[in-house]
Amino acid sequence: MAKALQQGRLSLLEPEAKRICSLHHIPTPKSLIIKTREEVKGGAEEIGFPAVLKIVSPQIIHKTDVGGVVLNIRDEKELVAAYDQLLVEIKRRVPSAEIVGVMLERMMPPSIEIIMGGIRDHQFGPAVMLGMGGIFAEVYNDVTFRVAPIDRNDALRMMGELKGSKVLRGARGSPPADAESIAGALTQVSDLMMAHESIDQLDLNPVLAYPDGICAVDTRIILRQPGGGP
Repeated sequence: MAKALQQGRLSLLEPEAKRICSLHHIPTPKSLIIKTREEVKGGAEEIGFPAVLKIVSPQIIHKTDVGGVVLNIRDEKELVAAYDQLLVEIKRRVPSAEIVGVMLERMMPPSIEIIMGGIRDHQFGPAVMLGMGGIFAEVYNDVTFRVAPIDRNDALRMMGELKGSKVLRGARGSPPADAESIAGALTQVSDLMMAHESIDQLDLNPVLAYPDGICAVDTRIILRQPGGGP
């Protein structure tokens, strides 16, 4: 984070954000950075399939808007073709973007989607957010907030406040999501916001909630200038 601020960046690259999440015990997919076409094969052997490719550039925050994400890559042949096409598309649509590399990531199995985050309010200070993802987020705006710091009991109560809490408990015969893993990740979000005043926003969306754990698929960290706002 200090390095990003020194470079004049207020948004961390996704690999940087995921590294911070991993250090704070928030699970993320296995991933690595590919910088040349020759590295694709070795990356495929390490990550496995199905896989995802994402452009890594300080000028590109919303990657899907510019064709910077390729999902559900099934084998090495598709991976090489997707890598080549991704770079062509980015150079066409964002020719001025500095390309740090391409992130190769294991594509996680589908499951219940939730969103987690942290925000630094000018009046209340750091706060933690939890919501239902997917259609629940779009249709019901199903979110709840707590001022940090929070503990496990606070996190469990937040889960119970959601309109989609029945989905998390296992609706229509589906297995319930791992409530302890969700609560643990929420407390880690709280700890991150409390420990690092330079973080203005932390977005984990989506977070896939499984019966035996969670995985934050997409992560974003927005910084603020030292001693000031974003």
